[in-house]
Amino acid sequence: MRNKLLVTALGLCLAASAVCADYFCTWSLYSERTAEQERYEALDADPHALYNGYTVEELGSGYEKPVSVFGKTVIDVPLINQYPELPVGCESVCAAALLQYLGFETDKFDFTDNYLEWDDNFYYDESGNSHGPDPRKVFAGDPYSWGYGCSDSVLAEAMNRFFTEKDPSYTALALSEHINSADIEKLIDEGVPVIVWATVDMKPFNYRKPSEWITDSGETYCWYGNSHTLVLCGYDNNCYYFMDPGDKDEITLYMKSSFLNRFEENGFQAVAVKIDE
Repeated sequence: MRNKLLVTALGLCLAASAVCADYFCTWSLYSERTAEQERYEALDADPHALYNGYTVEELGSGYEKPVSVFGKTVIDVPLINQYPELPVGCESVCAAALLQYLGFETDKFDFTDNYLEWDDNFYYDESGNSHGPDPRKVFAGDPYSWGYGCSDSVLAEAMNRFFTEKDPSYTALALSEHINSADIEKLIDEGVPVIVWATVDMKPFNYRKPSEWITDSGETYCWYGNSHTLVLCGYDNNCYYFMDPGDKDEITLYMKSSFLNRFEENGFQAVAVKIDE
């Protein structure tokens, strides 16, 4: 009789534990969904927006979701310093960090030397007008010494040259739409690090006459000073977390508002990698 009572009590305890666990799991999921919905409503944003033809959930397919602790979610992207070897090579350094996170064996030198296309042919014509390459077509300058940089589409093309050689089931995408902060955070929740274009330490851009030149198409192009590329890899209530290749020795925090301002001014340029399972 006594054994039956113990078995019954144990069964009741297990049942109660299961109910409690289910309750807390359901409540946690409900809270996450509610917070996500509130983020979209605050921005009046479409939760089903497409980026290069994919939803955020589709971009996150194949990634391991990070654990959120007290509202802080961070993806473990490796730190790579662009200095001293690549003083203007932040784009390729960010690409190398993201590739390493995805499990590929590469480094900033391998990616820069073998996959990034650059052109440092700047010159002045007889009238004193500056001419140079188009950063929307190629890296403008020499990442090992002097130059400016490249757009998200140029970096995505370089990463896809890498993937074509190493594993075609991966595709780098320049996110073609103006991605909002709710989708940025949802990508992080899905486990997707995003290469983004902003500024050094989120300082305002500055304009310098030497940073304006005529491209091969005859168009005048202006590169704004302080431009910088980083890997966005986390967030909390107030800040975004970055793998900042600019001589930082740890994951770096910047205020959300500061980043979003610089990000918008830089044309919402961003690159994410889609995994085809």
